[in-house]
Amino acid sequence: MKIAIAVYVISLSFAFQPESVFANKVPTPERLQINNLTPLPGRGPIRVRPVPGGRVPVEVPTAWSSHQHVFVGTLDKIVAGPVGRSFPPMFTHKLSFTVKEAIRGDLKPGGKVEISNVARQRVAPVFPEGETCVVGAEKSRGGYQAKVVQKLDQAKIASIRLACALPLGWSGKAGAVTSPWVGLKLKWPPNLKEGAKHFCTATGRPALGFGIGATFAVEKVPPEVDVKWANPDGDGEYRLTVANSGDKPVVIPALRKLGGKVLWNESVVILCQGKTYPAPKAKGLSVVTSPVTLKPGQKLSGIINPLALEGPEWPKGGYRISFQICLGENSSTKSFYYMSRHHDGIRAKLKKGQPIRSQGD
Repeated sequence: MKIAIAVYVISLSFAFQPESVFANKVPTPERLQINNLTPLPGRGPIRVRPVPGGRVPVEVPTAWSSHQHVFVGTLDKIVAGPVGRSFPPMFTHKLSFTVKEAIRGDLKPGGKVEISNVARQRVAPVFPEGETCVVGAEKSRGGYQAKVVQKLDQAKIASIRLACALPLGWSGKAGAVTSPWVGLKLKWPPNLKEGAKHFCTATGRPALGFGIGATFAVEKVPPEVDVKWANPDGDGEYRLTVANSGDKPVVIPALRKLGGKVLWNESVVILCQGKTYPAPKAKGLSVVTSPVTLKPGQKLSGIINPLALEGPEWPKGGYRISFQICLGENSSTKSFYYMSRHHDGIRAKLKKGQPIRSQGD
């Protein structure tokens, strides 16, 4: 009897411990290196079997207009990879498709493509193997990454095709198209149609694409002062470059110019945390502009800084935030390490219109 009482008392002492005692023993996402899938020394990767009938717990609407590549294809093969030691776990897969229709991007019908998928969630994702799917993907470091894989629904494919006929960041349905500049006061000149098929119902701005024949590249700009552990990805500046390596002139409808000035801030769109933003200094275009034309061998560059955006949830402490920088249907996604004790000050300067470099921007 005495032994039973003692065990009961000890159990109660653990049961009423403050939550913080146990919280310190649970690794939070901020403490995990979720980008590194290498297992701990002497231990293999976790293999988690899919829960029977398991699916992603919460399904959110897919923004098809935010993907670089969208295609319809048959899911031929699924290969499960290692599972990252994060909480929730990070599941990796290789998915092999036969392309049937390229809605957006440069994949060819009849071609084979292997796409990686990373899902950070409590249960392993289940893919419709052998079925016809619609896939949204990004191209990064020479490979494709699947952002969404859904079994083809014939009732929805028309709206997906419309979304992908629009530039990145645009949205809507037939007769109700919305551009990223919808929140700005200035309206597009009503007689400047540029041969577009779709127009923003609020601003009148035509849906202009990047076109073919030129390249679009985004690279981080090194900071003026390299602060150890604080700004490994710089102070938010990115250099955008369009180039024509061919032997004929190339027109880029989405990139506007006024006289000899290239209007980068009025042309670029930024996707961040599921929301769309015009470039930070954009005011809207109410005057007549023209598309940039690149001569053979010509390239043009400009600098933007997404840290000046108002709206994203900026990390506290040190963590990563991603920017998808778009021009027409072309884009480049950049992961940025944000250290609040350093970058909060950069953002404060940008908000006041102050330069972040000693010699200005």
